[in-house]
Amino acid sequence: MKPRICVSLRAERPTDYPQLIQRAEDAGADLIEIRLDYLSVDPFSALENLKNFVGETSVPMIVTNRVYEQGGGRRQNEDERIQILMQAAEVGFEYVDVELTTSSIDLIVDKIRNCGSKPLISFHIFDRTPSIKEMKGLIRSELEAGAAVCKLITLAKSLNDNFKCLRLLEDMSESARIVCFAMGRKGLISRVLSPVCGGYFTFASLIEGRETAPGQISVNELKMLYEKLGVYD
Repeated sequence: MKPRICVSLRAERPTDYPQLIQRAEDAGADLIEIRLDYLSVDPFSALENLKNFVGETSVPMIVTNRVYEQGGGRRQNEDERIQILMQAAEVGFEYVDVELTTSSIDLIVDKIRNCGSKPLISFHIFDRTPSIKEMKGLIRSELEAGAAVCKLITLAKSLNDNFKCLRLLEDMSESARIVCFAMGRKGLISRVLSPVCGGYFTFASLIEGRETAPGQISVNELKMLYEKLGVYD
């Protein structure tokens, strides 16, 4: 199966998103993530600008309004941050990213599903890659919370950390849709190979310099690596 690539887009102005989305589609994105937490203006207005565009895209779209402590671009009032995600679900995004640590996550997941969107439940660890046992426990917690897609991202401090992520996918990806790899320069192996080893998709930036996470590479660079590996037509 061809590895799926989600192109993660960040912008300071909501009017930039339509062009960025088109460029991501042209680059061959299988999914597109819209990061609202990088906006320098009211995200509610951004959703109004995106309302008509979301339904016209040819690929599934993920909306993320990341909490600052989990890698978000800015600090936000938590109630308002959740309200923005709820409105995004109503706008028609296929997936809504919700952090596992979010209060009342069961109620939020129900609201997302009632709007016709799917909850992508995420957890990021920025200082290490824990044991496989601990990682599996986090995935199970995401599934218990109602995840349609589970996302667990760690930080690689050694080559072995990549293999922990890939082993988790080998053990669990047949029974759940999971995104799991390690961030950072040392995590490139798992970032590239995770969708080859059962991961639902991996992330890439649109171009170099517009990354949304440590160690992220551009979609063109990622596709080139897959072509060299013989897993991308």
